[in-house]
Parts: sequence; C-alpha cells; structure tokens
Amino acid sequence: MAIYYATTKPISRTSGRSATASAAYRAGVKIEDKRSGKTHDYSKRGGVEMAFTFDKNLKKIDRSELWNKAELAENRKDGRTAREWVLAIPHELIPEDKDKRKDFKQNEGARVAVRFAKALAERYNVAVDVAIHTPDKQGDNRNYHAHIMTTTREFSRTDKGIELGDKAAIELSNTKRKALGLSSSTTEIKELRKEWENIVNTQLEKLGIDERIDHRTLKQQGIEQKPTIKIGWKASAMERRGIATDKGDLNREITADNQQLRDLQIEFAALTEAKTEIENVKEQAKGMQDFKAEYELFKQAQQQQKLVSQEIEKTHEKQQDRGIEP
Repeated sequence: MAIYYATTKPISRTSGRSATASAAYRAGVKIEDKRSGKTHDYSKRGGVEMAFTFDKNLKKIDRSELWNKAELAENRKDGRTAREWVLAIPHELIPEDKDKRKDFKQNEGARVAVRFAKALAERYNVAVDVAIHTPDKQGDNRNYHAHIMTTTREFSRTDKGIELGDKAAIELSNTKRKALGLSSSTTEIKELRKEWENIVNTQLEKLGIDERIDHRTLKQQGIEQKPTIKIGWKASAMERRGIATDKGDLNREITADNQQLRDLQIEFAALTEAKTEIENVKEQAKGMQDFKAEYELFKQAQQQQKLVSQEIEKTHEKQQDRGIEP
C-alpha cells in the first residue's frame, strides 16, 4: 500500500541548527561554514542514494556556496536559513535492482521528488537541494524518502555569481501575506501537500500501478485509526538497538490494531462492492425478463396480425372466384 507522508519545517538558528550542517548531513558531504568557521563532514555516512542542488531551470548550483550564502544572508540570532521538506517515496516507484536505484533516469521515486522540488523552485523562485535517502537499517526496508531543502530567500544569478534576495512568499508572516492578497501559510502548505499527491499519483497511473496516495488526514478520508504515542529519544535509541520498551510495545500493539481495522475496512468495502454488483446483475436480469415479456407480446401481436392478413386474403380470393370485385 502506498503511504502518504509530506511535512515541512524551517531550519532556524533558534533550535541550534544551520543550513550548512543540515545540507552536509543530508547529502553526505563535507561543507565548511564560513560564518562560524566550523567544518561539517558527513562524507563517510551511508544511506544517501543521490543528491542534487539546482534552481528553477534545473541548472546546477554549488552546494557549499549556496548554503554559505544562506547563512550569511541572515543576521538575526533566530534567523531562518532554510526550509526542509521530508517526503515518503512510495516503494512502488523504487527499482528493486540496486544499479537502477542509483540511476536517476531509471529511479521513478527520485524523479518525482525532483519534480516536486522543481515545482517549489518555480513557485517561490528559490534554490533547492534534494537528497534521496535509503531506509534506516532498523526500519521498514521499503521506507525510501526524500529531504528537500529550499532557500528562504529568492534566488538569482548575476555577473557576480549567485545571490539571495528578498524573503520567499512562503516565509512571510500571515499579516504580510494578507496585505499582498495571499492566503495563509497553512493554506499554502496544504496546497503543496496536495501537489505532492498529484505528482506521485500521476506517475503511478502512468506506470500502470493501481496504488495511490492521499494527502488528506485519515479522519478526512473516513478512516478510523488510533494514533501512536511519542516514545521519546531515550526509548527510540533503545528500540534502535533492538531493546523493546513499554512504549514501543504499546505502539506495536496500536499498529497491529490499526492494520486489523484497515483489513476489516477493506473487507467491508469488498463486500459492499460485491453487494452492489449483485444488485446490478439482478437489475440486468429483471431488465432481460421484462424485455423477453415485451418481445413475447410483440410476437403474439405479429402472429395475430399475420392471421388477420391471411383471413383478408382468403376472403379476397373467394370474392374473385365469384366474380365480385372487392
């Protein structure tokens, strides 16, 4: 079953994060932060299938230069230096062959992620940095996902090189957005979540795959499901090491219950569909019976008309034999 997941959040200095460190980690590369003097080296980390940095025209950008520009463009201590999107890529779009997975032209999952990133770049005139990650060793081996970082400022190329200008529309306060005749940022993000759904489902349909994703909440889809609980970083670390925790056990129980509920809903939907099909067959059968009855009446009328015609013909012949003109 194709899973929908698309979330976004800013990368802010308030939380002690930087665009340079985030980009280095997600792409699995080494970047020196010229503002702080720190070097972020994640070149030895695994799990990065491929990574691209580009503008709205798909023109390549130097990753280190871009994110250093983003850091230097913000003077505030609580400055937002980037925005990140995390997308779950349906495993149906990921090639099973390892070599094909690493080939962008043959990896449909990577292609839809880049397509969404390009849509962001075009919509807000920003630069984007896409990293396709493989599943965590401790998690579902189908959980391929994409990290997309976007600049919070509009991107341009000049004679001096790349430049970051005014804040992108999505980063403006709702007060400023309203003054510009724009919807709220919450509405904007909902539209983008819908855009990811459209991009993925279009590709699934094109490839002849029946699965679809849905950006709506389970409640909006009419699906009842228990929410899992937050287990905290300590329990998460223990679970990753293979140590079961009470909260982890509870979440596993909730997940199993939700799966059973989904199975029942699917079974109910199948039964409802079967019932509808039976009713359609009955209706068709009734229609056939009505047609047969009407046809029999038509045949009887035709037969009666034929008999009347024969009687008239016989009377006419008798009159001719007697020399009587009709």
